[in-house]
Amino acid sequence: MTANAISKILGAVFRIPLTYIVHEEGMAVYNTAFSIYVMFLSFIISGMPFAVQKLTAGSIARRDRAKAEATVRAAAAVLSAVGMIGALIMWAGADFFALAMKEPRAVAAIKAAAPSVFFVACGAAVKSGFQGASDMLPTAVSQVIEAIIKLVVGYALAVMLIGGGTELAAAGAAGGVTIGELAATLMLGVWYILSHRNAGVCACGRREILSELMSIALPMLFMSVVSSSLSVCDTSLLRHSLLRAGLGEEGARFVYGAYTGYAQTVLNLPAGLLAALGVSIIPIISGAAAIGNAERIRSVTERALTLSASAGMFFSVCLYFMSDDILYILFHNTYSAPMLRLAAPMVIFICIMQLSGAALQSMGHLGKPFISSLAAMAVKITLTVTLASKPEYNIYGAVFASCAGFFTGAVINLVFISVHTGLKREYAGILLKPGVSAAAAAAAVSFAGEHFAFTNVIARTVFTSVIAFSVFVICLFMLGAVKIREKK
Repeated sequence: MTANAISKILGAVFRIPLTYIVHEEGMAVYNTAFSIYVMFLSFIISGMPFAVQKLTAGSIARRDRAKAEATVRAAAAVLSAVGMIGALIMWAGADFFALAMKEPRAVAAIKAAAPSVFFVACGAAVKSGFQGASDMLPTAVSQVIEAIIKLVVGYALAVMLIGGGTELAAAGAAGGVTIGELAATLMLGVWYILSHRNAGVCACGRREILSELMSIALPMLFMSVVSSSLSVCDTSLLRHSLLRAGLGEEGARFVYGAYTGYAQTVLNLPAGLLAALGVSIIPIISGAAAIGNAERIRSVTERALTLSASAGMFFSVCLYFMSDDILYILFHNTYSAPMLRLAAPMVIFICIMQLSGAALQSMGHLGKPFISSLAAMAVKITLTVTLASKPEYNIYGAVFASCAGFFTGAVINLVFISVHTGLKREYAGILLKPGVSAAAAAAAVSFAGEHFAFTNVIARTVFTSVIAFSVFVICLFMLGAVKIREKK
């Protein structure tokens, strides 16, 4: 989580000067290319890293390190080959993907990001192997290295190429992503070689290991392909809806870039930070499932959900009340503040949905998070098409649609969790107590804003954050949602 915080902050720092260089139009081009890149990653590596992490954790729980290492090597070979194919397709099809996304200026940026697919795929198996052993340090270091290099190289390339227009500057920023991923992958490979110990000969054959990997990876790959396709469809429908709302091509590009470049950048900071919690519980729950320890699964799920919901609610309060100040400090632009305020509750739903999804998959219920994701996307797309095409709502309709979608997915996942772990009455502590604490923090922040005046925006933001955090944590302890000591 610490490394995630650093990398997310550096990611925001990367976007801040980038927005000054390429403005909203250039951010729309960059984000279009980045969404294609994420789609390819989802097609190629989704499923296999989780399979490696789950099987490695199970092998280690059964004290079979030879099989754990054989699993990592087999997955690395498969991912490297598939990653190369994916990178070539993304490069060769850049024109097609740009036109499909209604952003023909994104061709160069898509090509610049294409090699990243291969580099990420190469390092994914090694990273997942470390995570399966509950060794998060290599992942943490690789994240920070990738973020630093992306910041430095991407910004430098954008500055160098801005003379050729925002299209080339956005491509330079995408090139920084590629070079950052290359450096992170090289670091992971060196780390694995240096830390690798001969664990003996694996009793299982390579074919058996590949069969186990594919039995988990292929269903998850199918689910990821469907989800990613729907996500790209949602983005394309949003652009169409904005045009139907009468904004025009430039107006649609401006509000889309403002939302994705400013509001979503801030929104993704807490959600991305807490995503590390979901990664961390996978080896714990998978190991417990491998040896049939149901009580361990229940205990870890309850504590992780409590932490995720509490953090999500605290960040939502901060984003709602400090949206103008945060955006001004980061971007000197508060145009997206109403969007960020409307999207603030989304952090709660995203955190709960991603944590509960990771828990369900670690238990072996691979299809349940897919069902909730489909329901969430169906709600999101329906409301986006319905609301974003109305002139009085436009981009705000899409923000509300996202909130409603993630809320739907989070509720469905919690129902599945209660069925498979018996967590029902515990939801009062998991959700209600942090909710009361968040309400108290919101009241305290509102009171402080009315009675204490700060002309300096940074001082005001720090003061408000301290007030919110202090009241929130005190209430959590008073309500018993968090204890200093807990039984193991």
